Amino acid sequence: MKASTLFGVIPPIGTPLNPEGGVDVLGLQRLTHHLLNGHVHGVFVNGSMGGFAFLTDTEQLRSIATVVDTVAGSVPVMAGLGESSTTRAVLRAREMAKLGITHLSVLAPLFYLAEQDHLVRYFSEIAAAVDLPIVLYDNPVLTKNPIHPETVIRLRARIPHLVGMKESNQDCVNLQLLLELTRNEENFSVLTGSEFLIVVGLQMGVKGCVGGIHNICPSIAVELYEAFLKGDIETARKRQEVLTQLWQIFRQGSVWNAFEEALRFLGICERTAGEPYVTPLSQAERDNIRNILARYLVPVTS
Repeated sequence: MKASTLFGVIPPIGTPLNPEGGVDVLGLQRLTHHLLNGHVHGVFVNGSMGGFAFLTDTEQLRSIATVVDTVAGSVPVMAGLGESSTTRAVLRAREMAKLGITHLSVLAPLFYLAEQDHLVRYFSEIAAAVDLPIVLYDNPVLTKNPIHPETVIRLRARIPHLVGMKESNQDCVNLQLLLELTRNEENFSVLTGSEFLIVVGLQMGVKGCVGGIHNICPSIAVELYEAFLKGDIETARKRQEVLTQLWQIFRQGSVWNAFEEALRFLGICERTAGEPYVTPLSQAERDNIRNILARYLVPVTS
């Protein structure tokens, strides 16, 4: 297995849904092309913003296969795995590995509280089951099970093909410790999951970013990243501010319905919210979302 280092802008692609709640394949293809046209450095499918928890096992695999086929090798495709036990996770990991993904991202186990020793066994057994680079996904707000920086080092010693971590913990002290402990780890990338801390994260040493708003405006996120690499911090900060302003759409109604309104604005799809999380927006909320988007993006007109 060839270890593959991740870097840059890797959007957690949303999953357009059909009226029955399954994958809208054509919508997902359009969204994938939208990201590729924005020159992203990778795509993260079946993650939190992809609404993996809405989907049946079959539909999760369909979404992954659709993105892999559409990307056609042009950028890395990382697939997300979120499960409640090792037994379930290993089965799902093996199925995902057959689809041509380049990386497997693994959340801490869901629902039950886990100790750090539990997490070490969980990630180690999943990693042993597949011949793929592994990326840890720390999202303690949703899983209730934080992955401590010291645990990452323990896992690196056990898993040679552990190549990175998506860190969605908003605690910068935690991020700083994680970066300090992994700074000398070759072929290991820390990716920030916070849209608000991209410039700060890059200055601290992260290798890239994974943010939901990047589905809507991938080119702006890429411009930020490229400006930072060139040492143009002022431009990077200005693009950060634009991303922060665009993120304000999620304050209108629910996150899921604001997201799908933005994708309708772009002419990509009609729906991303799965039941029971469908909450109709008011006309005022729709107008507010479209007004925010229109300041920075070009709407699609029929």
